[in-house]
Amino acid sequence: MRANIRRYQQVSRESGIASADNHQVIFMLLQGLLDSVAVAKGCILRNDIEGKAKAINKSINITSGLIDGINHKVYPEIGENFDALYRYIQLRLNDATLERAVEPLDEITTLVTPIKDAWLNIPQAEKMKVAAMREQTRGA
Repeated sequence: MRANIRRYQQVSRESGIASADNHQVIFMLLQGLLDSVAVAKGCILRNDIEGKAKAINKSINITSGLIDGINHKVYPEIGENFDALYRYIQLRLNDATLERAVEPLDEITTLVTPIKDAWLNIPQAEKMKVAAMREQTRGA
């Protein structure tokens, strides 16, 4: 029964991503990062080494996806700032692994939560403006 529930959740996530615009995908990645960091924290507190490793690896993969998704041509300074932030988060994830400590994970949550919340509240007009700029840079 649990396998069916997990499969349904997987299909639901994949369907959500397939129909999402770029802003929604980034929001979903930020939320996924927060979720996997929370799982890693719980695993550290329970001394679940295997679970911690899986959750940290998932978090690193998500931040790699966020880094890969940065368009440095649209608002280059902002792109560089996000790139540096995501790379810093990856360093802190490594710290959490090596130290088996939750403090780096708490810091990540503190850094990412306001970004995720702000991302959710970007006005539609701004999303459309950036999408148009992104299209222009593709053709350039």
